[in-house]
Amino acid sequence: MRIHATLFAALLLAACSKPSSTPDSSTPDAGGERPGLTAAACEAEGGQVVGDIGDGAVHRPEYRCADSGEAPIGSIVADPGGPVAIEGAVCCK
Repeated sequence: MRIHATLFAALLLAACSKPSSTPDSSTPDAGGERPGLTAAACEAEGGQVVGDIGDGAVHRPEYRCADSGEAPIGSIVADPGGPVAIEGAVCCK
């Protein structure tokens, strides 16, 4: 009986220690790859920076820009030496 309990514990530990292969939808680019560009580069391309309100919505693959109905052209990355946004942002045209 002791062998069964040890085997069960080992299997349980192995099953619980594996990381999930499902991407977290709250992280940027989890559902697809968008190029990274700075806020200045976004505006230089005629885009507008749209910040996330904290729920990760702008980073989801199904997100569409309010004005155009199109998918964002990129994810905003921090300017070197500049401030870093906590919630993130995307570039919409």
